[in-house]
Formats: sequence, C-alpha cells, structure tokens
Amino acid sequence: MKTILIILTILSTQIFYSQIKIQEDNLTVEYVKTKKASQLIGAVTNVRTKSKEIVQYNVKVRIEMIDNKIRPFDANKFSLIDYQDKMRLRPLSVAYTNLTDKWYFIQLIKNKPKYKSLEKRYKPDIKDTFLDYEFEGITNLTIPINYEAYDEYKISFKNPDKECHESYFEPKDLRKRNINLYFPMLKSTKNATLYYGYTKIADIKLK
Repeated sequence: MKTILIILTILSTQIFYSQIKIQEDNLTVEYVKTKKASQLIGAVTNVRTKSKEIVQYNVKVRIEMIDNKIRPFDANKFSLIDYQDKMRLRPLSVAYTNLTDKWYFIQLIKNKPKYKSLEKRYKPDIKDTFLDYEFEGITNLTIPINYEAYDEYKISFKNPDKECHESYFEPKDLRKRNINLYFPMLKSTKNATLYYGYTKIADIKLK
C-alpha cells in the first residue's frame, strides 16, 4: 500500500508541474504528447501537405479554464519554434476532441475571397493574435492553404478551382478540452519548442 501511495504521489506531482498557468487568459496548458500526423483523407488532420520536405506533426495539449467557466479560447497564440532554422510556425489545423468525436476550429482567411462559397471564412473583425508575438532573430512563418472554391459538402469529379489564403482560427468557447495542433515542420528538424504567446510550454523532440 505504501509503495502504491508513493507512485500515486509521484504521478500527481508530475501532472501538477506539467500544467502551465496563463494568468492573462485565465487558463492552464498541459503538454501531452507529439506524433506524426496521418495524411490520409478523412484521418486526423484536415489540411494535407504534399511536399516531400515537410512532415506534419500532431502536438496534443490539454487546456482548462482556471475558474472552470466556458470562455473564448484562442488557438492562434500557439506556435512551434524551430531554433535551428530560426522559424516560428503556426498550426495548419486545430481540432478538439473527446473519446469518440473531433471538431475542427474554423479556419479564417486574411483576404477577401473571389468565390462566394469562401466568404464565410472572411471575418476581418476577428484579430489574428499569432502576429502579436515576435521573438528576436526568429521569423514568423505562415504557410498559405489552398481552399476549394466549392461548398463544403459539394462533390465534383473535375479539378475544382482553388484559392490560396493565409489562414488563422476563429476562437472557440471552451471550458476544458484536449486540443490537437497540427504543425508543418521540415524533415531535417529534430527539436522544437512549443509556446503559447510568449510562455514556453514544452521542448519537443521530433521523431
């Protein structure tokens, strides 16, 4: 019994110290794990990368509001810094999950679209807070996303027209969730650091 209590105490201590408190946003962030993201259609990420030089990683974190109330959560503040290549990257896709389901954060676009079906993604009154943070000697990098110019559920056997847009995320009202962040990283990158704003969350080894 004493051994079990010691183990439980150690585990509880590890969980406690893995939570990073973000006082200004009234939440805690806990790093969970990182793995390569599947690129299969209908699988974990809804943005697929074709470049052979890029690997997409799923970085999982746990967020909880300190006061246990539902509040707007801004995923744009997350970034992954590659200090070797001096790049700060934002997620291509963000999803939150429970045991059985997954919901994606709505991706917004920076410029007014040409196609009417993309107009719902253009909300210039919602700020892109990724740009609020600058790290000395590090370049902020946003990889544009190609959007099909058809309605979300329309199927076509022809090659659809596409628009390329720099993208960011619409905040979501959450209380506590597991969040999956999908980052594009160069294959040569072996280590990166996860940040929320200027707050360091975890050093990550990429395998």
